[in-house]
Amino acid sequence: MKTCLVVGAQGFIGSAIAAEAAARGYALTAVDLDNYTECRGTEADLLINAAGNSRKFIDDQDPVRGFELSVTSVMNALRDFRYGVYVQLSSGAIYPREDDPRLNREDAPLPPADMSRYGFHKWLAEQLVRHYAPRHLILRMGGFVGPHLRKNAVYDLLAGRPLFVHPDSEFQYMDTRDLARAVFDLAERPDVPPSPLNVSARGVASVRQIAEWAGVSVPPDADRQPRTRAELNVERAGKLLSLPDTATTLRTFIREVQSGALTLP
Repeated sequence: MKTCLVVGAQGFIGSAIAAEAAARGYALTAVDLDNYTECRGTEADLLINAAGNSRKFIDDQDPVRGFELSVTSVMNALRDFRYGVYVQLSSGAIYPREDDPRLNREDAPLPPADMSRYGFHKWLAEQLVRHYAPRHLILRMGGFVGPHLRKNAVYDLLAGRPLFVHPDSEFQYMDTRDLARAVFDLAERPDVPPSPLNVSARGVASVRQIAEWAGVSVPPDADRQPRTRAELNVERAGKLLSLPDTATTLRTFIREVQSGALTLP
C-alpha cells in the first residue's frame, strides 16, 4: 500500500490534503503539533508539508518567529522524516509583483531584497527543499476557500465581519479540495514536474463581485481599506492540470455555505 505523511494535517489546507490521501487509498500518517515528536522518523512514499505559516503579519511584527514558522519548521520536516517525494506548499507571496501574472511566471527574477519578509522566508524554505530533498515538488499557491475556512475577504463577507481590503481588491481563489486533487495528480506522475510551479484557479474576482454573488452588503467603511490585487500566472500548471476558475469556485462555495452543506467556524 502506498504511504503518505501529511505535516499540518489538521490545518485548513492540510485537512483537505489528508482527506484526499485517504480517498486515494494511501496509508496516511497525519502529523501535527500534538503528535510531531512521536511521529519523528516515520517513512512514507510521499510527504506533503502543509504546515507553513499563512499569517503574514507575524513576519513583519516578529521576524524571528516568522522565520521559525516558515523556515526552521521546513528544515525540521526535511530531516525528521524519510520520504520518496517531498512536496512543499509554498506561496505566491514570494513574487515581489504578486499582482501581475506577466511578472510572476515561475522563471521571473526574484531579488531577495525586493521581497516582503513573509515572501523572503518562504523563498528560503524553498532553497532548503531543493538542497535536501532529491525528489521534490514546490507549489506556489494563491488564495483559497473550502471547508474550515477561517479568514480572508470571502470569510469576512459571509460571516458578517469587517473587511480589511478595499471592495475593488481582486484575488484568485481555489478550493482546497481542488488543490488537494492537484497535489496528488502532480506528485503521482512518474516524472514529477520541475519546481517551482504556480498553482491556483484561473482568473480573479473582486471583493465587490463576491459580495454580490453572496447577496450581502459591503461594509460601509470598507472603501477606506487598502486596494490590493493578487493573480498568479498559472499558464504552466494549466498545461498539466484541469484548473478551475475563480468565479465558478466562489459561486459553488457560497452555495455550499448558504445551503448549510458547509459551516463556517
